[in-house]
Amino acid sequence: MTRLGRYLCGKYPRISRIFCHSESLIYHGADSFVSSESVLVLSPSDYWALAVSLNVKTPKEAASYGAALFDLSAEYRYEAQKVGENRYILIAYNPDELSRKLSSIPHLSMIKKMTFAQWVFAEEPRPIHLPSGKYLTTLEGIVIEMDASYIDAKTSVELDEALSYPRPFLKTVPMEGLSTTELTPKTLTITLVILGIILGNLIAEGFMGYQDSQHLNQEMQRMLESSKLPATSIEREAILSNLKTKEAKQLHFRQICKEISDLPIEGKSVIPPKAPIISAAVSATPEGIVLIPGSKPGEPNRLLVENTSSAANINIRGEGIGELDYDGNAINLMIETHDSADRESLKREISKRFKHAQMSEHDTQLEVRLK
Repeated sequence: MTRLGRYLCGKYPRISRIFCHSESLIYHGADSFVSSESVLVLSPSDYWALAVSLNVKTPKEAASYGAALFDLSAEYRYEAQKVGENRYILIAYNPDELSRKLSSIPHLSMIKKMTFAQWVFAEEPRPIHLPSGKYLTTLEGIVIEMDASYIDAKTSVELDEALSYPRPFLKTVPMEGLSTTELTPKTLTITLVILGIILGNLIAEGFMGYQDSQHLNQEMQRMLESSKLPATSIEREAILSNLKTKEAKQLHFRQICKEISDLPIEGKSVIPPKAPIISAAVSATPEGIVLIPGSKPGEPNRLLVENTSSAANINIRGEGIGELDYDGNAINLMIETHDSADRESLKREISKRFKHAQMSEHDTQLEVRLK
């Protein structure tokens, strides 16, 4: 309020009761009586202030430029005060920081509104003496806090006196919802409205889905009637189910066969060793000959002739997939691998491709069961 306004309110008490009613102001950092009707005045250290010229008509439009002019983090909020033609004082404050700072002072919890020292003391021409020993003064339209060495203390006024002046049109900001982490009635209302809209959409989608299903049921009923089949054909359902089961099994079997064909298994054939040839000269001599029990001299079934041996008939198998069996549920493979390193590599590859493969080793054979 200007000096003239304070003079008129003081000179005419009856008028002041109606037009000069003032809020009970509490300065942040000073010990004062606090009630639910009190308004907290934030000190200049609690916010940033900037005087700007903007070609806008309202303080609300001016506040929208705050983020660009202050270049602060996204957590900050902005307020604006019009002080002249296209002249504004912008204020930036962090609601989370203020909430943490004020929560440490229990007696301030009942306060519902706050304002800024800029809005309260901008028209005060004299320095204001604070309980901390510093002074509030106005410099180029901005209220700042300064040390006593820069102030003429003789012309100063005490803080209590400066707060007692009537200010009927003081702009305030609600403390409710100061912290973004707190749930406020406004936030709760908006949340309930959004949830109501979402619920309405879900109900509408459910109703539309129900109508679509009813339409499909009617179409199926008409198709059944036109095909001259009974409404409930157990035989048809059983046949369709059986065909679907067979198709699924066949597809699964083909997929496993494709995976088996991609396994790094190389078929190798082993050439059996040739039996030693017994010369006629040696076979004619009976000396040094060891006969198989039951044989007679002169027969070609000698076992040892001059430290050599006849080769026995050995069934030597090659490498690769020897057997593949499908019992309707699983595929059984019998893989011949003579090299242990190749066998271990093959086991790792099978485990990688088939998660539920069961493997067991039998000498040079690897038995695999795939489901």
